[in-house]
Amino acid sequence: MMLPLVPQNAFGLEGGLLTALVIGFVFGFALERAGFGNARKLAAQFYFYDMTVFKVMFTAIITAMSGLFALAAWGMVDLSLVWINPTFLGPQLVGGFLLGAGFLISGLCPGTGFVSLASGKTDAFFALLGVFLGTLLFALALEAVPAFNAFYTAPGSGTVLLHDLLHVPAPWLALGVVLMALGCFVGAEKLERVFERKLDIDPASGRERSRVDDKRGKYILAGGLAVLCIAAGLTGGAPAPSPALAAVIQPLEAGTLAEALIRREAGWLMLDLRAPAERELIKLPGAQPVDKVSEVPAALLEAPEGTRVLLIGTAGLKPGVPAGWPSGRDYLWLSGGAEAWQARVLTPAMAGGTALEERERVARQNQIAAYFNGAEVAVSAAAPPPPPAGGGGGAKKKKAGGGC
Repeated sequence: MMLPLVPQNAFGLEGGLLTALVIGFVFGFALERAGFGNARKLAAQFYFYDMTVFKVMFTAIITAMSGLFALAAWGMVDLSLVWINPTFLGPQLVGGFLLGAGFLISGLCPGTGFVSLASGKTDAFFALLGVFLGTLLFALALEAVPAFNAFYTAPGSGTVLLHDLLHVPAPWLALGVVLMALGCFVGAEKLERVFERKLDIDPASGRERSRVDDKRGKYILAGGLAVLCIAAGLTGGAPAPSPALAAVIQPLEAGTLAEALIRREAGWLMLDLRAPAERELIKLPGAQPVDKVSEVPAALLEAPEGTRVLLIGTAGLKPGVPAGWPSGRDYLWLSGGAEAWQARVLTPAMAGGTALEERERVARQNQIAAYFNGAEVAVSAAAPPPPPAGGGGGAKKKKAGGGC
C-alpha cells in the first residue's frame, strides 16, 4: 500500500487519531529536548548568538523534503494525498510578519508555547493567553471590519510548489536546498561566534551560552541527504505531483449524499457538470450548474479552504478536476452520476424479503424518496421520518491558524 496510510484509512478513524497522538507526543518531546521550551533560547536566534532554533528547524525541513520527494519519485508515496497549505500570498506575508513579531517579543510561538507550558514555564502561560486573546480579536475583526474580511477571504493561488514553478524534478530541487542549507549552517555558526563575542556572554548576564559547536554532524547530514536526492533523481520517475496537478477524487454514494442533505450538513458545494438537457431530466437539490469547465466557477473561488466539492456527472463517467481549478478543496464525485441519484434516492424501493432489516431498509429509502420528490409510499414505524432538510451547500469558514 502506498503512503500516506492515514488518508487511505489504513488504520481506521481510531488508528488515525492514535497515530496523531503518538506523533504529537514525540514531536513535543523532541522540541523540549532541543531547548525549544526555553523562551530565552528561542529569542536568542533573533540576536544571532544562538542559532539552534534555525538549525533544528532547517534540519527538519530538508530531511522531510528529501525523504518525501525521494519516496514519491520511487512511487512509494502519493503526494496528492499529502496536505500542503494553499498559497494566499498577501495574508500569509502579513500573518508571517505578525507571528515573527510576537515570537520576538514573547520568545515563544504557539507550538513551543505549549511545550514550554508543559515543562512548567510561567511565562508560557501569558504568551498563550496572548495567543487566545489575539485569536478572539481576529475573529471579531472578521465580522466587524468588511475590508479585513475581504482581505482574509480573498481567493488564493492554489497549492504552488517551487519545483512546479521552476519545472525541475523534485529530487534535484531538494538537492539544491540541501546544499543551500549546509551553507546556511556554516554561516550561522560564524554568526554565533561573532555575536557571542560582541555580547560578551557570561553567567551573570541573564543570557545563556547554550549553543553546541558542531564539527562534522552538518556535513554528515547534508552528505547523506545529497546521496538520497541524487539516487532518487537518477533512478526515480517523473517529478513528484502536487495536489494542484493531481487532485484525489473520492466517490460518494447517492444515499450518503441524501442523508447529508437531510441533516443539513454545512461545508458542501455541489457542481453539476452535465449538459443543460441532462440537468433538466434529473435535478439534484442545491446543485449549481457549470456550463464551462474551462472557467473556474465563482462559487468555487469563493468557497473557503476545506469545502467539500461534489462533482456531478453522468453514469459510468468519473469526472476529474478540470485544469486550473483550485486545490485546497475536498473534491468528491457522485458515484454512478445523476442516474444513481434517480435510482437510489428518488425511486421508492421494493422489498426483497421479509426480514426486519430488509423492511427497515426499504422503509428508510421510501421515506427519503418521499422527502425529495413527494412520492406516495408506505412509512414503517421502525424507521423514523427524516428531519426537515435544506437545499445543499453551505460552506465552512476558512480556518484561522498558523505558526508552528
